[in-house]
Amino acid sequence: MKLKIRIASRKSKLALCQVEILKSYFDLGIETEILEVITSGDQILNKSLSEIGGKGLFIKELEKFILDGSADIAVHSMKDMETEIAQNTVHSMKDMETEIAQNTTISAVLPRGDRSDVLLGKYSTLDDLPYNAVIGTSSVRRAAFTKSYRPDLVIKLLRGNVETRIQKLEDGLFDAIILAKAGLDRLKINVGKQIPSDIMPPAATQGAIAIQSTTNRNNKYEKDLNNYLFNINDNETYFETLAERSLLKTLDGSCRSPISASAYIIENDRLKLYGAIARLDGTKVVKSEIVGLKKDAVLLGKNLGTEILSKANGEIIYK
Repeated sequence: MKLKIRIASRKSKLALCQVEILKSYFDLGIETEILEVITSGDQILNKSLSEIGGKGLFIKELEKFILDGSADIAVHSMKDMETEIAQNTVHSMKDMETEIAQNTTISAVLPRGDRSDVLLGKYSTLDDLPYNAVIGTSSVRRAAFTKSYRPDLVIKLLRGNVETRIQKLEDGLFDAIILAKAGLDRLKINVGKQIPSDIMPPAATQGAIAIQSTTNRNNKYEKDLNNYLFNINDNETYFETLAERSLLKTLDGSCRSPISASAYIIENDRLKLYGAIARLDGTKVVKSEIVGLKKDAVLLGKNLGTEILSKANGEIIYK
């Protein structure tokens, strides 16, 4: 198929690495043009993401380019996406909130990277950190589950790209920092020790890359493009992230809420979904899990979310 695909992406080294990963799935005849975008979230680094609009801010500013026709797709870290999104853009799936722009869709997700978090610094585990050690993170989930495990640890805001965050650690501003392993792997940065998932349960869709595209142009190019993207969609990652985003939406969660969701395809086309919510200060955590058919991924997410809220006795503990 002869296509030229214009790709909207954040300008960070990690985001552009994810574009290259996407391009590796394209046929040799596909031409590409990359539109590199510096978002407000990339520029405002002295405030938490929750203060400036959440991780969805990264997504919304890329969505504009596909909606106005400047780009054909957007690439995202899916965990940055809201649970509803504009269609036909590319994101790291963990960056996507549960709501996306109207007239867009998640047209494909790529095979998932490592979904775990890692501890960087001279200490190998959270247990090794001294009393009142300072931990750098911009994630309310990482902060809450860290405080749940070690209430004495001091959490301080850490923003910027991966390289900037590591430099701040090396400058002595923190005793340790916590980053996503998938991002480090993609940048070929081999540092840090994995934090066990029972201590630091992963974010919904962490490690997944999502492609977002439009659905309202009603022309042959859009139809051909979306069909082409559908054919590179990774089926296993698709159902895992579908369940996780359904759970996130049921819990009314975003990057401003300490929520974990992690699904795995198991034998006989079944899916196991883990979920957890926490107070911002880590003083209360509610966890549960569910197993069912992967084709019922959305329903499983809804049912598990309802169960977790029931276990919390109706108290929205993560607000």
